Amino acid sequence: MSKTCPKCGKQVPDDARFCMDCGYSFIESGTASSVLSNGRIFLVIIAVVVILGLIVIGMSGNNNNADAADKVEDASVVDLTITDVGGYDSSSGKKSYTLYTEALFNKVPDDLKGYNVKTTYYDSNDTRIGHETETLENVYYDSEYSLMFGYYTTYKLPDPDHVTVEIIKDGKTVDSFTEDIDKNKIDYLN
Repeated sequence: MSKTCPKCGKQVPDDARFCMDCGYSFIESGTASSVLSNGRIFLVIIAVVVILGLIVIGMSGNNNNADAADKVEDASVVDLTITDVGGYDSSSGKKSYTLYTEALFNKVPDDLKGYNVKTTYYDSNDTRIGHETETLENVYYDSEYSLMFGYYTTYKLPDPDHVTVEIIKDGKTVDSFTEDIDKNKIDYLN
């Protein structure tokens, strides 16, 4: 068996890699036609598309990590120091007892929207007595003094031990502050 050289027209053996007369390479032409005829070009195109897709997904993943970094930065946007926990009881009608927290806000975000403050009072067994959730917009104003918030009222005499103030952004707790309660400062407990 023989094949014809497409360049010069000479007959060469079927297994020849080059034309013995003009030097035409059958390897290059055979490879090109074999890739196209066997559908290998489509596999190469698919592989390129998959690689490009993975690159795009990887780049968008990096953006998600940047968003996560922004959320972590949000966690340090509010900083406060709990200065006191106080309380008072009602003087008329059905007896009620109210607890409240005082804190200095050392740092707050420029935009207070989306931030909440959850104040939870606990007894010595770490059992929740009660809590109050308020928007940071309602709690905070620019002041050098402690701000009072977290007013929780109950008809049962509470025995508070500690308070936890959580800063919540878009439904997720981003920071938490806990302080022991000095019961001597709450009149109805003495």
